[in-house]
Amino acid sequence: MKRRLLALLLTVMVGVTTACGTKDRTDGGGTEPSGQAAEQAPDEQTEETEDPVTLSFTYWGGSYEQPLMEKLIADFEDAYPHIQVDSQHIPSDYEAKMSAMVAGKEEPDLAYIRDYMALDFAEQDMLYNIFDLIDEDEELDKEDFVKDYYLYWDEGKSYGLYTAGEAYALFYNTEAFEEAGVEKLPTKTDEALTWEELVDLAQKLTLDQNGNNAQSPDFDPEHIKQYGIRFDFNQGSYMPLVHGNGGTYMTEDGSFGLAEKEGLEVIEKMGELVTKYHVAPSPAVTKSLPSTAVSLTTRQSAIIMIGQWVLLDLGESGVDFGVGVLPKMGGTYSTSPGWGTIGIFKSSEHPKEAWLLWKWLVDPSHSLEAYQSGLWMPLMTDWYTDESLLNQWAAGNPAHPDGYIDAVATPALEHFHRHPSAYVKNFAQIDAIVLPALERMYLEEETAEEAMNGIKAEVEALFDGLYR
Repeated sequence: MKRRLLALLLTVMVGVTTACGTKDRTDGGGTEPSGQAAEQAPDEQTEETEDPVTLSFTYWGGSYEQPLMEKLIADFEDAYPHIQVDSQHIPSDYEAKMSAMVAGKEEPDLAYIRDYMALDFAEQDMLYNIFDLIDEDEELDKEDFVKDYYLYWDEGKSYGLYTAGEAYALFYNTEAFEEAGVEKLPTKTDEALTWEELVDLAQKLTLDQNGNNAQSPDFDPEHIKQYGIRFDFNQGSYMPLVHGNGGTYMTEDGSFGLAEKEGLEVIEKMGELVTKYHVAPSPAVTKSLPSTAVSLTTRQSAIIMIGQWVLLDLGESGVDFGVGVLPKMGGTYSTSPGWGTIGIFKSSEHPKEAWLLWKWLVDPSHSLEAYQSGLWMPLMTDWYTDESLLNQWAAGNPAHPDGYIDAVATPALEHFHRHPSAYVKNFAQIDAIVLPALERMYLEEETAEEAMNGIKAEVEALFDGLYR
């Protein structure tokens, strides 16, 4: 079986390198590691005798993301006329629908996949090892990509990189700050707000229906029109702070990190934003609010703590907004990515063409609009370290305000920690226990300590180790 798989892989890779052409690293020909476009157009490198191929590709995303993705796919089809992409945008219930496709043996050739799902698929030998594909490709090297963006299921085995190099930060409504008379958020990590400073700022920005802020003795917490800060209740909001505070989600010996001192401190303080200071909406209130991005543009939230992909919606909205680094809790600054990848299924009948589409999507020189719009951050290192490339996507456009490079792009390289969904086995089952416990805390049904310690034994019983 192993020999047959290896033979198939070698056959596929020979086809890939034939279609892609050969990179000459000494004379500047072909596609450079930085992702700069080749002088020769891709369609000129593709033989006209190629048989027509149709690829299936699924992806998630909001209303602004769909037309952008369809434009990138259309550009790819123009470059490779023999390849047609049958794309499917799935805006909701993505995981359930992907699971159904896989169960019915109808998985696409190429797909966005949540990292915890991809880990399971990879262990079942359903996804290509991206290292094998890169090794056999004459245009790419492993070193072309940011090393922390690779996602592993075993030593030397990666099912891909992140969908894009996303990072969490703070985004704020400039008008709300000006009216409150407060300073802009810091954009450099060594100037990050302390937790106490964040609480003070959020109180000044939280307004009731009569215009009283949360520090006023007349403040009415039952009738809030503008929250100082809003965040989601998943790993994206709390794990950067847990990492920065010296904590973790699960220890190597199987202890539940959110019930330990460093993790519990973060969970407790985030709960207080809702229950003690009334500067952030509870899960119940959040259900009645519009999307996180819209709540910022309509000033139902003054600050939002979220991944940088929100820039697509903010840039399109035309709202005047700013960006700042996350607060620092503990001695280390930390940020985290999203939790998805672009995976190639081994069941694909057209792996050569699927690889071409994968390369097209991850190369900013082909899909620069996706990066300039704020949807993605590059996966390729040179697009961060080469100032001329960095400025092509991270500056001078509506989606990237002043300070973005310091607040988001640089921390993504220097202060990056993976979410537990990328390395904790049985994460989905564990998270299904953690989320309701967090909600009980935010609803004041339990204290942070009661909520986390109450599920500790159940969580640890599910722990089955960490992926390498």
